[in-house]
Amino acid sequence: MVLLFCFLHLPGNTVSSVLFTAGASDTKRVDQTPPFITKRTGQSVDSEINCAHSITDYNRILWYKQEGHKLKFLGYLNLENPNPEDDVKGKISFKGDGRKHSNLTISNVSLNDSGVYFCAHSDTDTLGR
Repeated sequence: MVLLFCFLHLPGNTVSSVLFTAGASDTKRVDQTPPFITKRTGQSVDSEINCAHSITDYNRILWYKQEGHKLKFLGYLNLENPNPEDDVKGKISFKGDGRKHSNLTISNVSLNDSGVYFCAHSDTDTLGR
């Protein structure tokens, strides 16, 4: 499993970070863009965090947010079916096709939404929590 990340920054937040994206290998590549987004409180991140992979036998993309030293599991996209965790429904959503790509949306952002967001790819036998 490969994890990639995007840092969401809201003005007034003191968190800063140097960011990068990484992939597994040329034949098993995963890309997440953009590396950094800045939004104002109340705005939305509307499908601006993108994750894509080229692993033909994987059909699930998982989403996480870093909270302290832990990753919080946000949910996953299986084929074209989004499966957000109950505690983020209505706030965070994702769409796309788990065999290729997924976009993450965060509605009505607040300072609590600042952080590092990760995507990972998986086959259907692995949930990755």
